[in-house]
Amino acid sequence: MAKTKFGHLIKDIPPFKDYGHGSFRQGTEMDAGFFGYNLNVKYGTFYNSGPLKPFETQVCNYDQVMLWMGTDTYDLGYLGAEIECCMGEDKEKYRITNSTAVRIPKGVAHGPARIGPMDDRFIMMTVAMTAKLGGKVVAKGKPEGGYAAWRGTKYDREVGHGLSFTRNTPWHYGPNNPDTHDGAITELDGIGFDYNMSYESVNMAPYRFAPQPEVPHVHPYTEFLVFMGCDCDDLSDFPAECELCMGKEMEPHRITRPTIAIQPKGHPHIPLRVLKQDSPWIFMVLRPWGHGAGGP
Repeated sequence: MAKTKFGHLIKDIPPFKDYGHGSFRQGTEMDAGFFGYNLNVKYGTFYNSGPLKPFETQVCNYDQVMLWMGTDTYDLGYLGAEIECCMGEDKEKYRITNSTAVRIPKGVAHGPARIGPMDDRFIMMTVAMTAKLGGKVVAKGKPEGGYAAWRGTKYDREVGHGLSFTRNTPWHYGPNNPDTHDGAITELDGIGFDYNMSYESVNMAPYRFAPQPEVPHVHPYTEFLVFMGCDCDDLSDFPAECELCMGKEMEPHRITRPTIAIQPKGHPHIPLRVLKQDSPWIFMVLRPWGHGAGGP
């Protein structure tokens, strides 16, 4: 393969492996060595219900987001399972039954968590703004509290009440882009820390992203473009062929595997085209330090 100027910014997502009882049965992890930034991303799927590691309540010295993602690409809010997640040293329990983001600022106790009834497999992702994972166990031996009320609880904003999705229709990006992928998109911000992300289901091709789909643009922040398969029987499968152009030269890169494309702040990128696909997939944009210019 010919050497390219920006090829080092296009990285295959590492192979998925079985992490054993209490963790991902198909999972992968990307750390600071992968990204080149103080960032850790883990995601995967589970084969059955039960308690999740770590089994104790813990406090971490970094901000993080736990994302529970359903994989019905025509109804992304559907999770297909019940999750119990404790928040705070009082271990107030939250029941999650649809696609949800749990935003955990550093210093906030969280866990344990467990999967209850599960009708369908889903994806769980943790995004942690740190070079090294690790937490301090707290409230050891303390019994779990009761279930949180519908509104007005201590961690109501951090847990929320599920993600809202907007349908992608023709002209989704405005007057210069008539394309549609017939999926849906959600966006969320951090609570108590700078963070932003979006993800969407791509249900058909061809498709072009962005308001001016053939013109490169830049951002005053670093972001990561994530190309994910969503077949929970085989997360290593990526059922599409995409083309991402980077730099003022619009250097093209072909994407046919689960991939992360790193976009440092000020780095031109786009066009991003979905050329063809065999089945739906998920496109995610991670902005771990938010929309501002203060991040790395």
